[in-house]
Amino acid sequence: MQNEPQTRHSRILPELRFSLNLLYVGRLLVGMKSAEEGQELFDERIETVTDELVSTELLHEAAVLAGDVLPEAPSVSAPDDTE
Repeated sequence: MQNEPQTRHSRILPELRFSLNLLYVGRLLVGMKSAEEGQELFDERIETVTDELVSTELLHEAAVLAGDVLPEAPSVSAPDDTE
């Protein structure tokens, strides 16, 4: 499996995706109590986080296409015990 190049935007993407998932769960739970006001608050926040996620993903893809990627960390291998 090929790893996707890391950019300065890569670090925030999982956090944004997780936040969005939590907001959807919260909206579902509020919806079970049928509180219309609570749903509207979640909808506004979901829209804000979705916009931020999409813009960050676009910045990440643009950075990859422009070659603005972070240097890969050298892989650490286990010492060879063939003595």
